[in-house]
Amino acid sequence: MKYRFLIYISHTYGIPIGEPLEEEIKRLGYEVKWFADLEYTQKAISGKAVCNTVEEAIYYHPHIVLTATDSVAYFIPGIKVQIFHGFLANKHSMRKGHFRIRSFFDLYCTQGPSTTSVFNEKKKKLGFFEVVETGWSKVDPLFPLVPKPVTEKPVIFIASTFSPKYSLAYQESMIQEIKRLSETGRYRFLCVLHPKLPEHIINQFKQLEGPDFTYYNTTDLMPLFKKADLMLADTTSAITEFILQEKPVITFNNSKPGPHFINIEKAEDLETAIIKAVEKPAGLMTAIKNYIQITHPYFDGKSSKRVIEATIDFLHKDKSYLKKKPLNLVRKYKMRKLLNYKPLKWSSAVPTLPKIENRKKLSVLIPTFNEEANLEQALQSVDFADEIIIVDSFSTDKTLEIAKRYSATILQRNYENSASQKNWAIPQATHKWILIIDADERITPSLKDEILITLQNPDPELAGYWIYRRNHFKNKVISYSGWQNDKVIRLFKHDQCKYENKSVHAEIKCTNKIGILQNKIDHFSFKSEKQYVDKLRTYAFWQAKDYDKITGKLTAYHFILKPCWRFFKHYVLQQGFRDGLPGYTISKLQAYAVRMRYIELRNLRNIN
Repeated sequence: MKYRFLIYISHTYGIPIGEPLEEEIKRLGYEVKWFADLEYTQKAISGKAVCNTVEEAIYYHPHIVLTATDSVAYFIPGIKVQIFHGFLANKHSMRKGHFRIRSFFDLYCTQGPSTTSVFNEKKKKLGFFEVVETGWSKVDPLFPLVPKPVTEKPVIFIASTFSPKYSLAYQESMIQEIKRLSETGRYRFLCVLHPKLPEHIINQFKQLEGPDFTYYNTTDLMPLFKKADLMLADTTSAITEFILQEKPVITFNNSKPGPHFINIEKAEDLETAIIKAVEKPAGLMTAIKNYIQITHPYFDGKSSKRVIEATIDFLHKDKSYLKKKPLNLVRKYKMRKLLNYKPLKWSSAVPTLPKIENRKKLSVLIPTFNEEANLEQALQSVDFADEIIIVDSFSTDKTLEIAKRYSATILQRNYENSASQKNWAIPQATHKWILIIDADERITPSLKDEILITLQNPDPELAGYWIYRRNHFKNKVISYSGWQNDKVIRLFKHDQCKYENKSVHAEIKCTNKIGILQNKIDHFSFKSEKQYVDKLRTYAFWQAKDYDKITGKLTAYHFILKPCWRFFKHYVLQQGFRDGLPGYTISKLQAYAVRMRYIELRNLRNIN
């Protein structure tokens, strides 16, 4: 199965956490998109496959949401997985810090024993999430470790957190000492600061630039880690990332100093600490190795692989043992406010996707005539099919060229009417199960999953399935206007179903029962009023032949009363007024279509 992943971040420092995961997902042949809930980060990921809006993320219908931030848009589908945006840095209490449970996540992929043990304790107490130790994706690029060549000058990497309480970047004495040491010619400094630090603080460090001091505006720290011999930091979680290389770290006023750090409290002690770190005393190095074993004992660079495997296993796992999440109303309100989105409905249940194995094979039929503007997106939406057949009426544009790019089988036949064209093509399909879509329709991701699950074990008493359509008019979803109940039989067995002999709006007749699917086809039928009018005129001409057999003498009832009733039905009874101006336009044009039908019928009778 082609799983859909969404990498969900807030700040730009989430990008290097997600990129190794993105690489692994693509390597496995699955789908992956990004979503950022802050504008400045949205700009930073604009070159990737992204969901630009919440609506796009919901439509994408991910199976798994990999989250490198504290909160997540709970109304986006899929299991919510916390992959963390930093290591345990001991800045806060247990209640407020790394182990804070915000009641958004279904699965925590922990970094090592020191975090796994605490999250497992919380899992036993709360019971609404699962815990799997995988290692952390961000540090995959560090491995395998390659010894750094010895250089004449020790290379010191500087990093700082953003909180004034903990950050060395706010300490004027430290800035001046770094400036002095960088000008001695004895040391080389590489500096990256937290992106949430104030601009005036960052500018102070930028002004230190010189032959032995370089400031980097980046969130990709791994290449710089590899260049450095040691690190100077405070309580930033980047300390742990760096120390995994078994390189010394000097901390300034660390909130919880340990034996694996060289901690100093005064700026004038910095050079002494650097000299000690360069010597790598045995006691320090032993403490570093012990710390790594409880923090992140993974040196294979395959934490992303473990995350993907763990999340897919959890997706398919029976989760009935999990308790229901707390209501979490305040945090949910904050998330809605942040994204300016008020969900009408969503499922609070943790989704479980059945494993799709040995399903029935599927042939997709797409009728076309000059559909170069629509066909590619239609083909992309049915990429799960075992066979795609284009039933073409001798197109003169690039329709066939696009079809060939997607390895579709092309059948050509002069067009008589829609029902005749489809009935001719159905017996030529290879597989028993048929899915028909028009070029202006799209199989949504959620419908794709439902079709695949249905074909794994289809009900033997059913010959096919109704599928509702979500209609769009001028790029607006129409929720009323008589279109809300629009459904068509599109998934069926080829030997039990056939289109009725009608020129327009022919439906499938089946020899057995018909089921119904829950998810919808997107139908982008009319991009302009003119296009709609042209189609209605064509339909009116075709319908005249069908109505000639069942319509008596034409009177004012047909030309005036029936069109007025059609408008009233669509606009009032079927609540077209709730769709705004598009609803009024649709209702008006439906009335026009009725009138045109009888005008064409009158013309047909006059000719005959």
